[in-house]
Amino acid sequence: MPARREAFLSGLFGALGVAVAALALFLGYRFLETAIAVSTPFVAALVIALLCDPVVNKIQKNVGFTKGKRAPAVALVFTFFLLGFTALIVLVVPSLIGQLQKLIDWITSNGLGQLQISVDSWLQSHRKIGPIALPDSINSLTKQYSDQVTATAKQIGPKLLGAVVGSFSGLLNVILIPLLTFFLLMDLGRFRRRLIFLLPTNLRTQFVGVTSDVGEVFSNYLRGMLQVSLAYMATATLLFSLLCLVLAPQMLGYVLLIGIVSGALYIVPYVGFLGAAVTAVIVGLVTNAGIPTLITSVVLLAILNFSFDNIITPKIVGSGVGVHPIVAMFALLVGASLFGLWGMLLAYPAAGSVQVVLFRLFPKLAQPTPELSSTPEQSGTETESEAQ
Repeated sequence: MPARREAFLSGLFGALGVAVAALALFLGYRFLETAIAVSTPFVAALVIALLCDPVVNKIQKNVGFTKGKRAPAVALVFTFFLLGFTALIVLVVPSLIGQLQKLIDWITSNGLGQLQISVDSWLQSHRKIGPIALPDSINSLTKQYSDQVTATAKQIGPKLLGAVVGSFSGLLNVILIPLLTFFLLMDLGRFRRRLIFLLPTNLRTQFVGVTSDVGEVFSNYLRGMLQVSLAYMATATLLFSLLCLVLAPQMLGYVLLIGIVSGALYIVPYVGFLGAAVTAVIVGLVTNAGIPTLITSVVLLAILNFSFDNIITPKIVGSGVGVHPIVAMFALLVGASLFGLWGMLLAYPAAGSVQVVLFRLFPKLAQPTPELSSTPEQSGTETESEAQ
């Protein structure tokens, strides 16, 4: 009887232990999911603070009334940041949303019908492109799907606008992000010292070296890419304004949209040009700009992208993080899956930071790969000759 009672109690406590562990895992998962969902303003504030921190340090060292005083330097930098932040909210975002709203309204009202008429007219006058025969009309290919496409466009349009507006309201929270940025700028140095103090003494030197390297990778890359992105936005907006004045005046109402999207997507390695080209082509199609304008737009973006990749960006950002393209693409996909837009923007420097840490822990990884002999016999011969 006591054995049976002991077995019963063991089973009961074992089941309770499993239930408690499962509940803890579930609560931990829910906490992590919620933390990721609300992390956007904190990540944005941390990035802005890391970008502004070197400026604060320089002002604190060199400007007279702020020498040795953190608070006045932070207040000065934060004032300029707040002015730029407010200008972005007041001047750029409403205009951008207005252009996007106009584009979506055009598509969901009569844009698809006009686009089909334009494409049909072009197809009737261009029966072939080289050896490739073209259909008589786009309706011959999409007749059975046209109603579904129109209905889908009408459903997706408002949702897309709502998602964009929601993204801006989340990323550019006019209260939370500036406040978090201010507090982080005030206490970044104290946070670093506290973290170093909590580490064992024998690990502090290595930790300081690694964090210094990682911080340099992040800050240099993000600060440089921010400058490059703003320059790309301004250049793309100016070039497309000139292009629209010459070839397609009907696209002038969407120049700011194309310029901002192109500059913002340029930050994302390898996929920025594709996204910018798709945006320009969509705007050209829905405004009936014509095939020459579409081709010119893509060529213009290709030339602009090539110029920035090979001339502007290396001078501002430097040689880059040095991550292999395959690793960079993997990091982009992981970052997008975990954190969305911010994950894509930070994936490249994060991968570079991991690489820096690995190079410090395993210096052999940073050494060039030696040439290997073609056959084992040659390898043995070379080893013997080296020994002699």
